[in-house]
Amino acid sequence: MNQSTEVQQIAEHPEQWINEPQVKNMLTQGLTAYLAMNDAYQSIASRIHLIRKAKHNLDLQYYIWADDFIGNLMLHELLKAADRGVKVRLLIDDQNGTKIDDQLSALLSHPNISIKLYNPYKYRKFRVMDYLLRMNQVNHRMHNKLIIADGAIAVTGGRNISSEYFDASESFQFTDMDILFFGHAVHRANEVFTDFWNFELSYPVEQFIPKGTTQDLLLLRGHFEQLEQKDKATDEKVDLEQKELANELNQNKVSWAKAEFLADSPKKSLGHAQGSELISHQIREHLGDPKEEMDLIAAYFVPTKNGVNFINQFPKQNVNVRILTNSFVANDVALVHAFYQKYRVDLLKGGAKLYEFKPYIERKRRTWYEVVTGNVIPKKGKNKSSLHAKFIEIDNKVFIGSFNLDPRSFNINTEVGLVVESDPLQEQISHLLDRTLLTVAYELKLDSQGQIIWRDHRSDGKVVEYKVDPETTRFQRFMMYSVSYLPIEWMM
Repeated sequence: MNQSTEVQQIAEHPEQWINEPQVKNMLTQGLTAYLAMNDAYQSIASRIHLIRKAKHNLDLQYYIWADDFIGNLMLHELLKAADRGVKVRLLIDDQNGTKIDDQLSALLSHPNISIKLYNPYKYRKFRVMDYLLRMNQVNHRMHNKLIIADGAIAVTGGRNISSEYFDASESFQFTDMDILFFGHAVHRANEVFTDFWNFELSYPVEQFIPKGTTQDLLLLRGHFEQLEQKDKATDEKVDLEQKELANELNQNKVSWAKAEFLADSPKKSLGHAQGSELISHQIREHLGDPKEEMDLIAAYFVPTKNGVNFINQFPKQNVNVRILTNSFVANDVALVHAFYQKYRVDLLKGGAKLYEFKPYIERKRRTWYEVVTGNVIPKKGKNKSSLHAKFIEIDNKVFIGSFNLDPRSFNINTEVGLVVESDPLQEQISHLLDRTLLTVAYELKLDSQGQIIWRDHRSDGKVVEYKVDPETTRFQRFMMYSVSYLPIEWMM
C-alpha cells in the first residue's frame, strides 16, 4: 500500500481521535469538526497533541521554524514520534534561513524523517546574491502553516513555529488565531500538502545540508533532553494542556459545520496560477458579499485602490464593516504600514470602522510560559505586542488562515486557510471583537476637518486622543509618507 492510499484510508476513520458515536453520522453528512483557538497556550498544545497521538503519518509545512524554545520543543516531539514508527514529512520555506540547519542535518539520519526546503536560495549563506541575481524567483515564498496527523486531523492558522507566536518569547509576542479541524475539510488539506511536497520547487534538504551521522542524532537527542530538563515545568504544563485538549475532543466539545480548506496552487510560486487556483478567488467564492456585517482582521493590510472601492460599497448598503490591523509602532514591517496609511481616510469616509492594534498590551495575568518558568515577561508589566492574526468574518462565514489582505498574499506568496459556515463561530469571533477591540486597539475617527484622530480607550475609563500616529516621531512619519510614493506597493 502506498503512502497516499494509507493516508486516505486513515482520514476516512478519524474516530480514533474522538470517541463519540455521532462522529460517523457527522462525517457521512460531509461536515467538519472544528475548534477555533486564539489562546497561544491551547494552540501549541494542539500541535503537541497531534504529534503525540499520531500512529502513522505527520505532515507539516511552515514558513518559519525558529531555533528557540518552541522550535526545538516541536522538533523533539517529531523525533519522538519518528522513534515510535510515525513517518514524518517536514516542508519548510527556505526564507526561514539556516537557523535550524544543524538540527535538520542530524534528523536526516533518522529513517522515518524526510525533510524538504521550498524554493531554496542558491546562495543560502549570502542571500544578497539571490536578491541581486534571482529576485523574481526568491520573492515568491510559501507562507503556508499546516500540520496534519494521520491524514485525519489538522491545525492551520497564522502561527509560525517560533516562541513569539505562543506567548513564550522573552521580549515580543504576536497575537494570533489558529483552528483545529477534522472531517470533510481534511481531505483537501491532504491534497494540498501532497501538491506542495511533490512540486518542482520542493527540494530534498540533503541537496543543501550534509546528512548527519548517527552520532549527530545522538548528540541532538542529548541537547533536546537537556532543554526538556531545563524547562521541565514548561513541558509538564504543555503536557497537561494537551491532555485537556484530548479530553475536549473525546467529550465532543468541538463544533460541526460545513467547511472547506482553501489554498493557493504551488504554481503560484512560478507565477502560473490563475482563477480558482488562487486562494483569493476561492475566498471570494466561498464567503460571498456581506449582507449584514464584515470583519477584516489582518496583520499586514494594504487594500490598494481596488480594495478600498470594494470595501466602501458595503457601508452604503447598511453593512457594518470593521477593520483591524497594526498601528505603526506595533507593525513589525514598517514598510507595509507606509502603504496602508495612504488609504485610511478614504476607508473612514466610506463608512468603515477602523482600528489599529496597540504596541503594548497590558496583561493582568502572566503568560503560561512565565508561570511555569518563573520568568517575567515583559519587564515593568508591559509586553511588546503585534497583531499577526488573519481572519475574515462575513455574516455567518469565517475564514481563518495565513492570508493577509495585501498584494503579497493576493499575488506573490502561497497561502492556506479554512472557511467555516457557522453561526456559533461567527458569534464567537464577533463577541471577541466586541469585547476586546477598544481595549487592544486605537479607534480611528475623522475630525471636523476630515483629519484622522486616534482614540485610546484606557482601562480607567478615560479616552485619550492623538492627532498623529501614536508613539511615532516626526521623522518616522516623514519617512512613512515619503516611502509610500515609491512604485513598490505590489510587493507589500
